[in-house]
Amino acid sequence: MKSPTSPMRPGSVERPPSARSIRNGNRQLLQLVTNRRVYIAENNIPAGNNQSNNSEQNSKTSPFNWLVNTTNAKTTNEDAKDVGEENRNNLKSTQLKHLIFKQLDKSPIEVQVRCVFMRVGEIDTLNERYYAEILFEASWEEQKLKGLQKKSFDPMVYWTPQLELVNGIGEIHDTITYSVRHDRQGIATVTEHHKLKGTLWERMELQYFPLDVQELSLSITTSHSSKEMIFVKNLRKPSGANRQVFTDQQEWYLFEHVDIEITERIEEYLEDGNNHSVVICSCHAAR
Repeated sequence: MKSPTSPMRPGSVERPPSARSIRNGNRQLLQLVTNRRVYIAENNIPAGNNQSNNSEQNSKTSPFNWLVNTTNAKTTNEDAKDVGEENRNNLKSTQLKHLIFKQLDKSPIEVQVRCVFMRVGEIDTLNERYYAEILFEASWEEQKLKGLQKKSFDPMVYWTPQLELVNGIGEIHDTITYSVRHDRQGIATVTEHHKLKGTLWERMELQYFPLDVQELSLSITTSHSSKEMIFVKNLRKPSGANRQVFTDQQEWYLFEHVDIEITERIEEYLEDGNNHSVVICSCHAAR
């Protein structure tokens, strides 16, 4: 009943082929969905219409926000003068990889996560899906904004967690806002707020039907490797589920508690070979 990114529980059966196709086919980078709307919370200035050049877009989509010039790279090996173009390109690629791994030799950024199931709609056990409206928050410290209380946050300039929704089905409506809070020492904490609306895939367990308990989850990962970023549970702001607007309450009982599970996985279809942090937020409904 876990979402497609979670490790299998002991004793559970093998995932059906449909689970793999849903996981790989509908993975969505939340910052790039077509119906994306972004607002800067401090000044209420829309940022969704900001134009950027190609270099800014490349730095946004890449986990590494620096430029590396290997065009004029030289080698001390005299035999390298006779190598072909393909070997020279391989040499440049190797040098770039060494620079990347050297840059990543530091502690990863901790992103605190919080999840609130604001509304849970129809639970479709036959087709293994459910509808929900979810508030997902990701918070991290931004050193570049330390002591700059009056400076607004621009997601096209500063680092963002590059969140990806794993178990979405079809079109997911996502509204993004940012807020910045400074403590007494001037340390800035940026929060990325996502309001998600749509249908999510969930493996349903019907072994104890009609007295079954279903786990309804939201699975979020990141395009950053775990060497650069990891998820941690937000201990200051609790997660939860709103039972008052539960649509299927005549058939189901929704529990208020939300579990936060954090793990790592290697994506089979990515060639980087890196682990990526995954957070699974789950509420429970009993028939």
